[in-house]
Order: sequence, then C-alpha cells, then structure tokens
Amino acid sequence: GEIGNSPRSYQPTSVFQASYIQSLPRHQRLRFISTRSTLPAAVVVSSRRRLFEYCDMADGEKESPAAPTSYDEAMEALSSLITKRSRGNNSNKGNQFDLLFHYLKILELEDALDDLKIVHVAGTKGKGSTCTFTESILRNCGFRTGLFTSPHLIDVRERFRLDGVDISQEKFLAYFWWCFNRLKTTCFTLILYHIHAAEFGRYGQERTTEDVPMPPLFRFLTLLAFKIFSAEQVHKYWFHLQHCLSCLSSETQLNWDLICYSFFVQVDVAILEVGLGGRFDATNVVQKPVVCGIASLGYDHIEILGDTLGKIAGEKAGILKRGIPAFTVQQPEEAMCVLEDKASNLNVDLQVVPPLDVNLLNGQKLGLEGEHQYVNAGLAIALSFTWLKRTGHLELANQDHTDSLPEQFIKGLTAASFQGRAQIVPDQYVDSEKDGDLVFYLDGAHSPESMEICAKWFSGAVKGEHQSDKAKPQVSSSTHQLKKNIMQILLFNCMTVRDPELLLPQLMKTCASQDVYFKKALFAPNMSVYHKVGTHALPSAVPEADLSWQLTLQRVWDNTMQKDKGREAKQVNHVAEEMKDDTGKGGGSLESSSVVFPSLPLAIKWLRDTVRQNQSVRLQVLVTGSLHLVGDVLKLIRK
Repeated sequence: GEIGNSPRSYQPTSVFQASYIQSLPRHQRLRFISTRSTLPAAVVVSSRRRLFEYCDMADGEKESPAAPTSYDEAMEALSSLITKRSRGNNSNKGNQFDLLFHYLKILELEDALDDLKIVHVAGTKGKGSTCTFTESILRNCGFRTGLFTSPHLIDVRERFRLDGVDISQEKFLAYFWWCFNRLKTTCFTLILYHIHAAEFGRYGQERTTEDVPMPPLFRFLTLLAFKIFSAEQVHKYWFHLQHCLSCLSSETQLNWDLICYSFFVQVDVAILEVGLGGRFDATNVVQKPVVCGIASLGYDHIEILGDTLGKIAGEKAGILKRGIPAFTVQQPEEAMCVLEDKASNLNVDLQVVPPLDVNLLNGQKLGLEGEHQYVNAGLAIALSFTWLKRTGHLELANQDHTDSLPEQFIKGLTAASFQGRAQIVPDQYVDSEKDGDLVFYLDGAHSPESMEICAKWFSGAVKGEHQSDKAKPQVSSSTHQLKKNIMQILLFNCMTVRDPELLLPQLMKTCASQDVYFKKALFAPNMSVYHKVGTHALPSAVPEADLSWQLTLQRVWDNTMQKDKGREAKQVNHVAEEMKDDTGKGGGSLESSSVVFPSLPLAIKWLRDTVRQNQSVRLQVLVTGSLHLVGDVLKLIRK
C-alpha cells in the first residue's frame, strides 16, 4: 500500500490498508498493490507475492469480528502472547512503552480513549478493592460502568466487568477476535515491509523486524479493555435499529458496520486498576483521566519497582497527570514525601483521605470483609465524589459526605463483591452431619503487609464463628453428639520470587497474637501454568511435580514453629483416636505440623477425607500466599 519513499515518512495508520487488501477478491489484490505502491518495482513484485501468500493463509484463519468461535481457540491465541520472560527484565521496566500508542492507532482507539471518563488507581495493597468499591458506588448512582482489574482467578473474562457483571462469552469473543486479528494483520504487514526494506538495502538502516511485535499478554488485555469500554452499546434505539437493518437489501447492509458504529456509545465511566507499578504500566497510556488514586503502598515487586518505599512510590506516582486531582491514603513517611513531591511538580492537588467512618453506613456492613477495607472505602468515596463533580453531576457531588453519605453510596459500598479477597466459601461436597464442617477462607495476600492484614481478618472471622457457635442453644438428642473440635489449617503456596522468611513468620505471629494457632500447614504447587490462559491451563494430573519449592516452604514453617514452642503448646485442640491414623494419601495425621502434597487436588481430597472420617472435627482452612493458588482452589471446590 501507500507506505512512502522512506522509513521516515511511514505512519502506522496507513497500514490499515492491509485489512482492506485481505478483504478483496484474490484477482483484485494484484492491481491494488501494483497501482498504489510507491516502492521500487522489485520490492512491489516480491511484496506482492508474499502478501498473496499471507492473505491466502489468513482467508482460512481470520474470522469476522462477530463470527462465533471456540472459546478455547481464543484462549490458545491469548496464550500465544505470553512472553515467558522473567518479571524483572527490561520489558517490565518501560522498554518499548511507546509501542502502546502505535497499538492504539492500529485499533483506532486514540479518540475513543480520550473520550472515556476514567478513574485510574495504583497502589500496592487495596487498589483492586478500591476500584471495586468505586465501580459499585457509581453504578448505584445510575451510571453504566466498566471495570478493568487483574489478575483473574478462574476465567479471563473476570477482568472485564460491565455494569458489575463479567463480560459475556459472546461479547468477549467478538471484541477479542476483532482486536487480535487487527493487530496480527497489521503487525505482519509492518514486518513484511521491514523484511523487504532490509533485502533491498534502501530502507533497512533504521528499523528491524522486531520494531512492531504483537503486544504481550497484559498490554493486549489492557487494549482489549479500552475497546470493550469504548464500543459497548448503551443506546436504547440500537435494538430497534438492529431489527430494521436486518430487513434491508444485501447492498444496503454493506454499510452495516458504519451505521452500527454511529449508534454505539461508551460506558459512562471506566475504572482502571494498574497492573504493576504505574509509570510504565499499560494502563498508563491514558493521558486524560478524570481523577487518580493511589492506595496503600508497601514492598512488592522490588526487583522491578525498586528496593525502597521511595522508589516504589515514585513508580506508583507515575500515573499522576498534570492538573488532574488525585487522592491517596495515609502512607509511610518515606513514600508520602515522594508522592507529595511528584504531585507538586505536576501541579496536582494530592489529598490524603481518612478511612471511612463506620457510622456513616447506618448500621450496615461493607461488602468486602476486613477492617482494612474501611481505608479502601474512604479512598473510593473521594474518587467517586470527585468524578461526579468533574463530570457535571452536581446533584450528588455537592452533598456533604463528612456527616452522611447518599443512599446510593451506602448501597454501593455494602453491595460490592471481589473474589479471592477475604472470601469465605463453605465446601459443598462434604457429606458430614452438619454444613460448615469444612470452610475455606481465601485471601490472595502475598506481601508482608498484606499477610498481616490477612491474618487479622482470618483470626477475627474464625473467632467470631466460634463465639457464634458457643452462643447457640444445645439441642438434646437420643444419640450422642460429639463436640466439634474446631481446627485451623493453613494451605499455602507463593511464587519463588517471594521471601517465605518474611511471609510465614508474619502470618504465624499475627494469628498467635489473636490466640489463633494452626494445627497443620499444607503446601502444594499451583495447578495453573503461567504459559497458558483458560481452562486448559489446569492439567488434569501432575505426574512428576517439582516439589523443591514446597519443601523449602515447609522447612521455613517448621523452623518457625520450633523457634517458639511455647506458642505451639498453647494449642488446646484435642484429637480423637481415629484421627491419629492417616486420613489421606500423603497427608498423614493431624498430629504432624506440616505436609507437602504433590498436587493441589490431593490436598483438597485429604481435607475432605479428614472431615468425612472424623465426625468430631470442623476444619477452617486459610488459603493464602498467591492469587493463583486462591483461583485454583476456587476452581476445585466449585467443580
């Protein structure tokens, strides 16, 4: 196509003609390439032949954006974008960040992104919860919402929520294939151009075939979120228009896409959670957010963001934009100084918001469990009020929220839900005399600070349940009732880049301070594999799992237990004689302090068998250390 006479004159938007060429009948492609190209004749002939080969190949592969396609096929295509690189390499530190702007051009999202009314949130702990609260508040205020979070626990569609619900599989496939094929076609055409530029020497001095690769996984998912939020239909007349157009002649329907697009309206608000860091995160391609937020900061991803709170804060502050209001919560002094300095340089009015006063909820509870959620809720309220004010919805924005909250805000805060964060799930597949004999407490904590918060939540939850059981009246029965021995079990795994010497002692110490002690710790590898996305990412069996990391975790746990035997002696759990025998393959008895399982399904089986075979036992299982572990457990217990 019209590429130009030198690499310097090349503009990415011109390569959209590749899609047009592919849509032509084969006999018309030659005439188009020959008449439109300004490249030397030899390049045209060679390019024409190779483009023929590609277009013929793509004819059999490329689906129309709305064409039905297998979800597994989409997951295979998505998995092809996983780079399999280490987390601390240059690509995670901003290398080729500017490519995101080229991708926006290819997908024609530049103007659409500027038009989106975005709330952008970074942080180490609580950014996902803050986004969830903000989305729920604004949705209950009557706005159409789009929420982008990461990672997903079970299905990748969890990352894209429209009006509080995961995007449907049908819509996901339509948007996914449109973006994937558009990028794949365009990137191939650019590479083809560079191949010929290098072959003929005239154009190959400044570019290589690696200049325009397909975006890696998270960048692609971020671009997909922009496409979904900017194109999702909300106009009520669209449904009538769709019916009318279906009755038109085939010639008239050629303009279907153009007509449909004119009736597409964006979501009212898009809430974006930063994936990692901030400055070079894919979401930071956003240049005009309505408001920005920075949740609690701590040590995480230090191999990428830096090994001090100041460095980490500097990366998180990268989402701040000149003149755009921003909010944060109380931070450690080192981090706060950096945030304030960055904000001052950008003329940003950075305000520190206090935690939500529980009295403002009128006796109701937050939808997300844990005392720390009042900090995230306070930040979400400030972000929501500022979004309403800056978008002209003054009827709600002008209310004084220091003494009371609008009903819509209270409903949003109390109705919010977020999987894998302080989540309690009773096991439904245990045949015991009473429901609740096996309960999973799931939290994806994976840093020392979040582990402390997780431990406080778990301790409060299990102690609250114990008090509630004691308060219940005893029901007499002709049969002997066994008193339930409530025991806390830890199911743990973490990534190898984490330091278990910081995580496990913190967890044990915090729980012990609340008089909660684990009877046994279970360690098992995750089921999810990092080079696959989708249901096929869960292998049905792990014949020869590498358990070296789990054995390391077990040693850390056992050593921590040995360092303070006094705490261990405080445990008052009585074990019935039948519990002293092995109750599951590889599990041993409840008397041993820890065990490594070769697979997660075997760990779950051991827990279920223990409850089935010991009627006097009730197990409360804390699942933590990794969101991937939490997601895998949810998949297993919901099967």
